[in-house]
Amino acid sequence: MLPRHDNDSRSLEQYCKDTVMTIWHYHGGCQVGRVVDSEYRVLGVDALRVIDGSTFNASPGTNPQATVMMLGRYMGVKIRSERLKKL
Repeated sequence: MLPRHDNDSRSLEQYCKDTVMTIWHYHGGCQVGRVVDSEYRVLGVDALRVIDGSTFNASPGTNPQATVMMLGRYMGVKIRSERLKKL
């Protein structure tokens, strides 16, 4: 753990240096229904999808790597299937 500063009024930059570490798995910044639709397409942007941990509404628990990989695989298979139907 990084040392913490006694002064809570320090800058946001110092707060992040003190508290943000790679052991945390951040999620929820790209919420389904607000930033992406149910097919993970970015609202208002053509041909862009976000399929990663930022779309999680809740933490899947421990290391989310398997969950992210399965979400990516599921959506990849689904997208491929949809494209093959159009041919």
